[in-house]
Parts: sequence; structure tokens; C-alpha cells
Amino acid sequence: MKKNTILWVDDDADDLQMMREILLKNNKDYHIVEVGNGKEALGYLSKAKENSTLPCLVILDINMPVLDGKETLSIIKTNKDFESIPVVVFTTSESELDRMFCHRFNTQMVTKPPTFRTLESTIVTLLGYANGYGC
Repeated sequence: MKKNTILWVDDDADDLQMMREILLKNNKDYHIVEVGNGKEALGYLSKAKENSTLPCLVILDINMPVLDGKETLSIIKTNKDFESIPVVVFTTSESELDRMFCHRFNTQMVTKPPTFRTLESTIVTLLGYANGYGC
């Protein structure tokens, strides 16, 4: 069976490691591609477009170096090649302004939970988004 690709954009290596373990524990049918900032994400998406292998979901942090999540989301959602890719913003932010920004791009914002136990249930929720988007 072909694995469905999720592009996970986050600059925190520990978060990525925990999330990868939880994702793969709960569903092994996903191929997780990890990048550390928005610039790397856009580079990956450009190459994936050339190869007709765009991800079925992008999970995007807001607070990152080089190119942050808001700028990245804006570029993805205004680029005709990428605008149809579902994006979920997964961030430590609880800002109503960030939530409104995401809403403007028809993008769900999920706040990272503070404990490992709640992180696991939240990751399972993200898998639900992936399934809902046809991943």
C-alpha cells in the first residue's frame, strides 16, 4: 500500500520526534516528511509539485525561524499550485489574532497541549484531519 505523505513543518526537533512516534504508533500508513521552517517547506512543495507527489496534509507551526508559519500559510494558500493542499496549524499560540489569521485562509488552528498524555490525543485528532482530507 502506498503511504500518504504528511509534511510536518516545525523547528523543534524534540516536538518532531515525539509527534513522529505518536503518529506512527497510531497509524503506520503515513509517510512523515519533516522540515524545520517555512522556506524548507516551500522548497519541498515545489519539488513535490514537479514530481506530482504533493502531500495530502501540511501540519505547520507558527513560530519558526527563516520563514514563519503565518508567512508560509499565506504563500501556500495564495499559490495556485498549493492552495488546495489542506493545512492545519499546530502551535503553542493561543492568540485570537493567530486564530483569526488562520480562519482567513480556511485553516484549522490547534494549540499544542502542555502534557505528553494530551499531546497523544491531540495527534490522534490531527490524524482525523488527515483522514478527513483523504489522506
